[in-house]
Amino acid sequence: MLDHLDGISIRKLAIKYGISKSKCQRICFEELKKLPDNNQYTLEHSGTFGKVLMPDAKYIKVKGFKDKLAFLWAVDYFYHDFPVISLAPSESYASWGRFFKQFEYINSHYDVIVCDDNTSLKLAAVRHFPLTKIQTCYNHLKENYRRILKVRSQSKYKHFMSLVEEVLCSEKISLEEFNTRLQTAFDLYHNDPLAFSIIMDLKKREKEIHAHRFLSCSPKTTNLIEGFNSQLESRLFSIRTFQSYEHASLWLNGYVLKRRFTQFTNCKGQFKNLNGKRPIEITLKKEKIKNPPKIFKRI
Repeated sequence: MLDHLDGISIRKLAIKYGISKSKCQRICFEELKKLPDNNQYTLEHSGTFGKVLMPDAKYIKVKGFKDKLAFLWAVDYFYHDFPVISLAPSESYASWGRFFKQFEYINSHYDVIVCDDNTSLKLAAVRHFPLTKIQTCYNHLKENYRRILKVRSQSKYKHFMSLVEEVLCSEKISLEEFNTRLQTAFDLYHNDPLAFSIIMDLKKREKEIHAHRFLSCSPKTTNLIEGFNSQLESRLFSIRTFQSYEHASLWLNGYVLKRRFTQFTNCKGQFKNLNGKRPIEITLKKEKIKNPPKIFKRI
């Protein structure tokens, strides 16, 4: 089962252990079914979470479904834990609504939600966390503007795009500096309809561009969850397609639980203090710290 969660396909596992594919699949399924549901496990054992949540979706190919299914998950930014997961038909408002509803059950509320520029996600988050600030990822915003301006294939708006990147810079700037840089772009390009529309869009999004200012050390990008997405993608590469919804659901549940029970070894910067710890240990309810629950025997 652990080999399968590490991304080894059923076919390769059958060869490795010298058994049939059907027997290998049955063993993996039986072991995955023994694991608790991730969301229920959070409800029963976890109680301490940070103040920043970073949700995202990873699309999964499942046999029998014409379109890829959306695996919705979210990382607690400061603790790197994954309290809630969901496998949904798409990233619709209803799907994200059901996802965020789970956080009400675990009584977890966040000061800032950092996400990509997905309208359904944002609306559902605001619906369930009305007091939470929504921070749109700078990288996603800049990529959207690059696509609109076609700067990779045309040179007309390259200088304007550089001004946009100064507005959405990596360092934290004051609101006054933000407006000054935006004014500079306006003075130069207010007569250009496309550039003007982007300037107005930036001004309209001012609150979600500066939501990170409400909490110290809050990020402006979704780089953390994107990194976890890349790791998940590498595990899924050899599996390619899940044979059923049940297979996908069980595997993803096991994969996330395994992550939560694996020690951090390479955290850097402000997350150095996480090294040597497991996510589930950091977010345990106080009364369970002395006797932490055990699932996996070797990780």
